[in-house]
Amino acid sequence: MKKLLYSIVLGIILSFIGQVSYAQKVSKLSETELALHNMQGKIYGWMTEWKVPGCAISIVKDGQVLWSVGLGQKNTTTKQTVTPQTLFPIASCSKSFTAAAMAILVDEGKVDWNKPVKYYLPDFELNDTEAEHTVMVKDLLSHRTGLPRHDFVWLYSSLDRKAIFKSLKYLTLSKKPYEQYQYNNLMYMVAGVLIERVSGMTWEKFVEERLLKPLKMNQTVLTYPELFKSTDYAKSYRKQEEQLVEAGFGSNVDAIGPAGAVKSNAEDMSHWLLMQLQQGKYESQQIISSKSLKENHIPLTVVYPTEAKYPELGFTTYGMGWNQNVYRGAQRLQHNGSIEGFRSQMTLFPNNNIGIFITTNSSAADYYFVNVVTNSLTDMLFNLPEIDWDSRMKQEKADAVFAEEKKMKEQNANRILFASMSHNIDNYTGIYEHPAYGILQIYKSDKGLMAKYHNQTIELVHFHYDYFLGKDMLDNMPIQFMTNFKGAIDQVQIDFPNAGIIQFLKKQ
Repeated sequence: MKKLLYSIVLGIILSFIGQVSYAQKVSKLSETELALHNMQGKIYGWMTEWKVPGCAISIVKDGQVLWSVGLGQKNTTTKQTVTPQTLFPIASCSKSFTAAAMAILVDEGKVDWNKPVKYYLPDFELNDTEAEHTVMVKDLLSHRTGLPRHDFVWLYSSLDRKAIFKSLKYLTLSKKPYEQYQYNNLMYMVAGVLIERVSGMTWEKFVEERLLKPLKMNQTVLTYPELFKSTDYAKSYRKQEEQLVEAGFGSNVDAIGPAGAVKSNAEDMSHWLLMQLQQGKYESQQIISSKSLKENHIPLTVVYPTEAKYPELGFTTYGMGWNQNVYRGAQRLQHNGSIEGFRSQMTLFPNNNIGIFITTNSSAADYYFVNVVTNSLTDMLFNLPEIDWDSRMKQEKADAVFAEEKKMKEQNANRILFASMSHNIDNYTGIYEHPAYGILQIYKSDKGLMAKYHNQTIELVHFHYDYFLGKDMLDNMPIQFMTNFKGAIDQVQIDFPNAGIIQFLKKQ
């Protein structure tokens, strides 16, 4: 009995000592450190809710790195953890690097923002001759050339940058230049080609020599072969039947590298944020002039569709490589990045000398998770009453799911049941081609019609008559077979998102 009493008393004493020790440690933390410690716990909770295996975050403030952390797993199979040095493809956050590279050439007098692209690239050709001669250098970087996305030209294809550049003349513009904001990866690729022609170095070499090295971003790479040489990079994941599966690295993003090929980490990206906030200067070196970098940050076009969903947010504009808006009264510069299963976001508050970077390895949460974290960190850093962004983003996601389900119901309501194909199934098979979008091979299987496109296998689900819906890579995209005056099937039309209807003509 005495032994039991002794053990209980000893346990209480040790427990008390442990609590005092913990309290002493906590008391030594600054208010900001304690807030970040508490925020880290919240982020872990959000990661579980949003199905995000791993993420990395860096925060800079007043010229210093305030926080650089890796959370969760970079590989769910091996259970390896994310570190601040773990590399993630940051996708379209790369656009700010291309805009900055162009700014350096402006500083050197080799490029003028307001000169036509044709002046530097005589072989630059668009489907619209007037636009071809009108589009200026800064238009390539501000999404106002009139060309819609046409991402399926390069996405998962085997085309290289040169081939994609040559294919531009076969892509239809949907607007006149300056008429409307249309996010466009291909025009950033053109900006990279221009940098190459003017500098005499590839885009990759120029970015490495003129940006990465002076910024001491020594771990950042620009191609997948370089990434795979690293021992510390994240794998990415997508949702499949409520489970996370590997998304792979087959997007072909390196072909349009200037639009989205940077692979970086929390540590290196803190250097990038510091340079942006310090008016082009990093440590003792002026990498870009304050004047030219400011051109990257100035609004050039209103982001369409125009919307400010919450009273804390202003309307969004786009400069060159950066969105501009307002968050709770503070000027904010921001850009997102999405490729395979990776989602990233970088944020600057130039008037408050604060920058935030976050990168994740799950597309299951799309941008909802990174918005929750970035906005919550902002509330903390500005010492503002915290908004429940987690609940807001959950509602946004629910609304998006509802809208998609409503669209599907409306689509199915127009379906004519038992309306069979107009021809024997063999008449639909063959090779169809578009000069920019490439080859679409239609063949027969035990499931019905299938397609091979950009090395991807796609099931075609019969809807009615000669109208089908794609699956897999062409998920839910309308696909229609067309006949000529002789009654023979001679083309396939696919309604690509953000591009419109593209015609593939039958070759054999």
